[in-house]
Amino acid sequence: MVNSVVIICEDSPFGKNSVVESIRMAAGILAVGDIDTCKVILLKDAVYFMKKNLNPDALNVDDFTNIIRLIELSELEIYIHDKALKTAGIESTDLILKENLKIIGTHQISQIILDADMSFKY
Repeated sequence: MVNSVVIICEDSPFGKNSVVESIRMAAGILAVGDIDTCKVILLKDAVYFMKKNLNPDALNVDDFTNIIRLIELSELEIYIHDKALKTAGIESTDLILKENLKIIGTHQISQIILDADMSFKY
């Protein structure tokens, strides 16, 4: 039986909806109620999605306000790779800091994936 799911996203939010769709998928999985935990891990360029000053209009994509609200309402756990933040030149103060947003290292990411019953790479 599947009790925990991890969704891994590494695509940039610029020109793609991968991060948004990863979050929607995770919230949907949690809403069904059959899965105990569902976590989203943002790697590589996907970390840009959580940047405070990201301007959806400049990127020609839909506003992220509803997705951020969905994260909050579904109590979805979002994990951001610390090395990806460093590579992108993003400080933790540059992020939309929410209760369910955690910056973690490679070892912790590996452990989350190993502990999950199922994982998806979006």
